[in-house]
Amino acid sequence: MPSFDSARDRFRLGPAHLGVLGCLHEGRPVTADLINARDELQAVGLINGDDAVIPELADLTGTLAEPVVLVHIEITGGQGITNHGAVIGNDACYVYEGWPGELESEYVRTDLSTLVWSLSRAVGLRDRDAKPPAAPIITTTIGVMDAGFVALAEADTDDVEEAAERLRAVLAAKGGLADHELTVFTHLLLQLNGNWRMTAAWNNREGKGTDIRGITVLDCGPLGYWLRERPAEPILPGTMTPDSELRLVFTEVPRVWELITELLPKAEELPASMER
Repeated sequence: MPSFDSARDRFRLGPAHLGVLGCLHEGRPVTADLINARDELQAVGLINGDDAVIPELADLTGTLAEPVVLVHIEITGGQGITNHGAVIGNDACYVYEGWPGELESEYVRTDLSTLVWSLSRAVGLRDRDAKPPAAPIITTTIGVMDAGFVALAEADTDDVEEAAERLRAVLAAKGGLADHELTVFTHLLLQLNGNWRMTAAWNNREGKGTDIRGITVLDCGPLGYWLRERPAEPILPGTMTPDSELRLVFTEVPRVWELITELLPKAEELPASMER
């Protein structure tokens, strides 16, 4: 069910609820597949019996309908994929966070001055005091990493050392990794909490399309954060194969923060009509 926390100006909404809000914003009848979602919004008082959105929800509805910048975060972890991000409009900015296994996301209004902090929080960025390892750059292929993931999934043991030996053997059999790289890469996969892709998109200044910037980072727990330099984001569908180069670079937390900041467009990159 959708919900609203008036004290913090936050909402829990699912994709169907957003579909209802889109219909209402455009003045279209709510389609048959969204009737149940509309009824849920009415039941919690987010829209009234005449299908009018309450004032507290109007800013979010307008921002979702006419975004200036969209930020999407896809996090892959042990509980599957979750989606998070931000929606920036002319007059308001909202961040949203999902939850494993749930359709609804929480939308919270924020100031642009705190947006990078909010995005960093969404990906769980924090200083683990990790030091650069003997091999701070790993160069291999997507196929080798995938083989490592398969080996970990198939490992029928709770013995960490045994799992490490099996994983190292699989990675070594694929070839191409020096000893230091092989050791570090083995432990990176063993310690991997998850990886996240963050992408920012906006209409370009020339009005001829959409500009996109993105990064992918592996969160390897006590071994720190590793930026995936290759394949570089944004990745188009069908362009990444098992033979694609994989290049991971150890990246300290302050630099990850800078990379998130650099994803967001500057005023001069946006259409002139968006400048303040």
